[in-house]
Amino acid sequence: MHATAPATVTQEYRPVFGPSSGFSKLNAAWRPPVLAAVWLSAVVLLWVDWPALHTLAAVTLGLIAALSLTDARKETLVVVAVIVALIGLLLWSGAAADEVVRGLDRSLIFAALLPTLAMTRSVARGLSGVLMAQDRIAKLPRAWAGVGLLFGGHAFGYVLNTGSFALMSSIIPDDSPEDDRRAAALATLRGMNTTAFYSPFFVGFAVAYTYFPAVPVWQVFVLGGGLAVVGLLVGLLLYARPLSWAGLQAGLGCLAPVIPPMGGAVVLVVIASHLLPISTLGGVLMVMPVLAALHVLSRPHRLRPVLADTRQAMAGMGDDLAVISAAMVLGTLAESAPSIREVVSPWIAGHMPPWAAVGATVGVMVGFAIAGLHPMITGTVMMASLAGSGLAIADLPLMIAMMFGWGMGAMNSISSLSVITAAQMFRVSPMGLAFGPNLIYAAVLGTIVVLVLTGVNAVIVGG
Repeated sequence: MHATAPATVTQEYRPVFGPSSGFSKLNAAWRPPVLAAVWLSAVVLLWVDWPALHTLAAVTLGLIAALSLTDARKETLVVVAVIVALIGLLLWSGAAADEVVRGLDRSLIFAALLPTLAMTRSVARGLSGVLMAQDRIAKLPRAWAGVGLLFGGHAFGYVLNTGSFALMSSIIPDDSPEDDRRAAALATLRGMNTTAFYSPFFVGFAVAYTYFPAVPVWQVFVLGGGLAVVGLLVGLLLYARPLSWAGLQAGLGCLAPVIPPMGGAVVLVVIASHLLPISTLGGVLMVMPVLAALHVLSRPHRLRPVLADTRQAMAGMGDDLAVISAAMVLGTLAESAPSIREVVSPWIAGHMPPWAAVGATVGVMVGFAIAGLHPMITGTVMMASLAGSGLAIADLPLMIAMMFGWGMGAMNSISSLSVITAAQMFRVSPMGLAFGPNLIYAAVLGTIVVLVLTGVNAVIVGG
């Protein structure tokens, strides 16, 4: 294989009011500074519980999300329209309207997390270890390319998330046949989306922790990380045949340069969340900017590119903020809505055995994602329903089930950013990625994960 020029992730804007309306340029100009103010407010609120700042920051985030719809992708508009319709149903059924502001307040952590991850992504792309690992994968023999792409997608995806597609696609020659490019995209998707099981840099991790804040982060890393290893093994057994020890060693060897910086960052996040009076997500918000600052202080020439990349990323975060804010409002309303508390939760408690909760969560999230509904929507509704059902369900396996459903759902949803970005980077059809071999992968791995998590739940609750 021969490396080509690195690909860049491009955001395709399709403004509601037309490309000549100027909304895209206007939003790209005001969004970064306003979002930076919300980012700072969220960090301050980690340490000071100031009600007025909660309300001001929440309302500001709501305005950002609403105005961002003027230059959102069509897929985003469809997702938000579905969420808004569900919000309307909950309000009509008796949910308290003031819960909307509380939902936006709960979304503040994401408004701070997304810029933090964008800055982390920019820093990581300039690390010598990342560049070395990318070069090693590019030099793998073609027969072992799938192994390298699977492991590379996982290693880079752990911190970079969808940014890993740009790195992985850059090692595929431009003149590669379409079937080879599709296979490469599918392997990278499998590697990247399994990081959702335990990566604190994945948005799904943050959403899950809003529902299960008391779960020790080390338990998530152990159980989620173990299942991610199982996912990588399943990917190898299904798609890397004939699998050789030499190919496996070569693929794993590509990861060696990135283990120290990425592993060190995770350890620091865990330490911070345990020593400081902040959550795991708060640990990410506090640790990663400090590490980024140390990076640019030791390499002053990197300051301008990192700031420029972060600002550019913040300018394009409208879609993510709109979907996340709307979904968190939906989840917050669902928790207190009479229709959920008095109808859905009692029905679940009366008809669903506890051992089926994990399978139901995974099945609903992945199934509806394949149909085009983002797993954030189904995930928040499932958590709100199950949390109030009174079933004997432990937080840890239910949290991992949600994160698994998020990762596998996003891997096979035509509306997910993972599929859309992978299709752009590898220059293939998104339909061929969403409805392809990875459906089999999700089914096989899902069966294993449901059995494991159901067993873990039985052990924890003693039934």
